[in-house]
Amino acid sequence: MSRKSAVITLRLSRRDLEKVEAMRILEDADRSTLIKEFIEDGLRRRVTRLYHGGRVTAAKAAEVLAISLREFLEMLEREGVQINWDSEVFREYLREKYGEPSVAKSGV
Repeated sequence: MSRKSAVITLRLSRRDLEKVEAMRILEDADRSTLIKEFIEDGLRRRVTRLYHGGRVTAAKAAEVLAISLREFLEMLEREGVQINWDSEVFREYLREKYGEPSVAKSGV
């Protein structure tokens, strides 16, 4: 599946451009790819911060990042962000994924 790109104009201060150029040289990457990666990294950090602060649900955060809920939860785990497992979103996710929980019966 191909995604259409949009062309935007970005103004950077001379100092910021020097920082981008320094990273471009260090990583041997083209400027456009590097800036796209900066944007993606910044989006992940901001959405994670919003989730951690209780301003967005995990489902909404995953949607904004265009990843699955599972991928978002794994990302949180890697970054050491505490997950609110008591959320109705997670209960619904688990019900959809694994069905209703069964109650174990004791033979005693």
